[in-house]
Amino acid sequence: MRAHVLHEPELEFRAGNRHIDPRYGISVYGPADADSPTAPHQIPIALVGPAQAVDGIRRWLQRCQDRIDAKDTKPGQENLHQPFPGFRADSPFGAELVFDDALVREIPERQLRRLTRADIASATAEAVEIYSDAARSLAETGRCRVVICARPDELNDREDRPPSTEGAAEHGEEQDERQAGGDFHDLLKATALTLPAPLQLMRKETWTGIPARTGGQAARPLQDEATRAWNLHTALYYKAGGTPWRMQRHSSDLATCYVGVSFYRTANGQELHTAVAQVFNERGDGVVVRGGTAQISKNDLQPHLELPDARRLLLDALAEYRSAHGHQPARIVVHKTSNFTPGEIGGFHEAADNRDIDHVDMLWIQRRGAPHLYRTEQLPPLRGTTVKLDARSLLLYTRGSVPYFRTYPGMYVPQPLLIRPASQGTDLLVAGTDILALSKMNWNNAQLDERDPLTLRTAYRVGSILKHVPTDARIATRYAYYM
Repeated sequence: MRAHVLHEPELEFRAGNRHIDPRYGISVYGPADADSPTAPHQIPIALVGPAQAVDGIRRWLQRCQDRIDAKDTKPGQENLHQPFPGFRADSPFGAELVFDDALVREIPERQLRRLTRADIASATAEAVEIYSDAARSLAETGRCRVVICARPDELNDREDRPPSTEGAAEHGEEQDERQAGGDFHDLLKATALTLPAPLQLMRKETWTGIPARTGGQAARPLQDEATRAWNLHTALYYKAGGTPWRMQRHSSDLATCYVGVSFYRTANGQELHTAVAQVFNERGDGVVVRGGTAQISKNDLQPHLELPDARRLLLDALAEYRSAHGHQPARIVVHKTSNFTPGEIGGFHEAADNRDIDHVDMLWIQRRGAPHLYRTEQLPPLRGTTVKLDARSLLLYTRGSVPYFRTYPGMYVPQPLLIRPASQGTDLLVAGTDILALSKMNWNNAQLDERDPLTLRTAYRVGSILKHVPTDARIATRYAYYM
């Protein structure tokens, strides 16, 4: 067996300029849609939370209008931490946040104090109701593009549970936010899926820069201020309708629809559904489709779809893709974290045949249990390292040492992905290159080395939110509502 290192995929920015690093690309060239008439040059935001939090968020966001210096690094590793260029009309982003006192809903301290006296479930439900009512009153004015909610300190739904090491290592601070928010985050997002504007939740640590202690545990690691500013403002730009960066696409490449299939249980745990979290094109435009009921297979004890359900799921995904992009794709790539059954393979092929799509790749991506590689040096394998274990399986490191950083930026031993095609004729190296590029399409994290491709990462988030939404309820199709 021979190891092969894939080239770091470039991203596309303003005027077709390219670079491997999202932060460098925006700082030098500007967002990918900067010249588009629909780019969000002014972003009116609404604020929800206690008075002190609202004031703190506003002051910090105003501070982020100007440059924030990068964290000090070792000589030669300057690319690892980069300065935030500021977020204003004359900054590289070419956009500014617009504040309006009429777009503020302060939550009275009296209501928040009640949360400390109730049990966890009751307090969470009451907090969700308070915040969702306030967010709705702001979003329905039609005057804001994003509603920022300050997570209440009084709520301890999952604050006593420290974040998992895997989540901290793989997803950074944004993943910690979701775990810290726990049910409050997911329930609040679930109630907001029909609002005219998406939500952005913020923890106190983000704007104060003071790490929080949870349940007597040591304080969670906190990213430096420039990195926090990069991650938050990139997310706000995307949620406001912008495209910070997009995947590189050559003129000869087929228009591709990337679909990630995942499964989740309803909140009562009784019924298993399927969620298609990621229906994306190369630009990163994403829509969400919810499918039918899945069944647990006796063979592998994993959820799977019957042939008619698989066909319907992909047909619905393609319909949303066409509605969003105005055309059908020439190629479909389906990602799952479990094996493909004959019924799923047949159903997906029937859907593609129904739409006269000839190119279909189905990839089983295993996130755990893959063999590890070791280098003779001290640092882990390079990001992009691949090894063909056999004709039908590829080992891929989406996290690892990054030459551009001149170091390994993670805290834990990187875990490779194991890729197994379920379709005939799949080029494993092309599939690996796609996955490596999709791992950079996360607008909650401006660093270039996420572990999971966007197709899988969004599935986890969407499922955790949709499980709180009734099956027959209308949901937002735009991914910005789930991130």
